[in-house]
Amino acid sequence: MEERQMLLEDFDMWLKTNFTDTFWLRGHRFQKMRNDYILVDGGRFTKEEARQLLMLITSSNPLERFNATIIIWERNGTLIKLLVILAPVVLILMYIYVKR
Repeated sequence: MEERQMLLEDFDMWLKTNFTDTFWLRGHRFQKMRNDYILVDGGRFTKEEARQLLMLITSSNPLERFNATIIIWERNGTLIKLLVILAPVVLILMYIYVKR
């Protein structure tokens, strides 16, 4: 728990400084924008949402980490693209199954 608190403090410090606009955390890219938003892998989040996302990403619970990934995919459009690609595949498989 102490490690997560230190990480949040580091995150807050990063928000306040102009040293760097981008940092990577466990494969996710956090990038500051000029209008007080933060891009996480291309999805736009407020500072508070980014803090909560940071907590989910660094969690020891794999379901929370997966939830963070789904949230990021939803914000950057990847989830919609996956659904559009998978929907016809599922329909074809259902058609083949019902046809038998």
